Amino acid sequence: MIISDPARPVVLVPGYRDNRHKLAALAVYLRRLGFDPRLFSPQPSDGSAGINELAARLAAQIDAELGPDQPFDYFGFSMGGLIGRYYLQRLDGVRRIRRFVTLATPHLGSWSAYGVRRTPAIEQMRPNSDFLQALNNDPAALDQVQFAALWTPFDLSVTPAHHAYLPDRPARRLLSPFHGLLVYDPTVQRAIARVLAAPTEEPLR
Repeated sequence: MIISDPARPVVLVPGYRDNRHKLAALAVYLRRLGFDPRLFSPQPSDGSAGINELAARLAAQIDAELGPDQPFDYFGFSMGGLIGRYYLQRLDGVRRIRRFVTLATPHLGSWSAYGVRRTPAIEQMRPNSDFLQALNNDPAALDQVQFAALWTPFDLSVTPAHHAYLPDRPARRLLSPFHGLLVYDPTVQRAIARVLAAPTEEPLR
């Protein structure tokens, strides 16, 4: 595989109830291919802090490790994709992000969020929440980056599964089961690497 820009870091952010160890195996895989993965995990990830708060903490962590101007690519798993979207769309992340890739992220919310304890982040991940409506009604920043959403029809955490991508925007269906195990699936890891290695002048598919 040819890496289009090995000098540009790839920020990896996990999701709900996860920490940086969740994406450690993916980071090892990407590093072997020549990428420069950087693991970030704003906490607490148990839902007690709003996604907007986690995005602000992520912004501070990125500035501390990468500096205030270093461009990077972004990969977010599950809630990590929404953390990234808030950073991209509300915290000037669009100035720095080149490729923006999500996996099993509830872009349109998940009805499963009604089955767990009510917390700020969980409320934000419910379908038609004020948080999601605000992001989805103002997608201009997504037009300025290479964006792609990876999803699986077998997802039982993002329900319905098609809520893991945005209509009329690049999406790739992966036939891999079990939401929590997606990042360990070699097929999924290869798909992530392919979209991250896409030429910068082409849309991600």
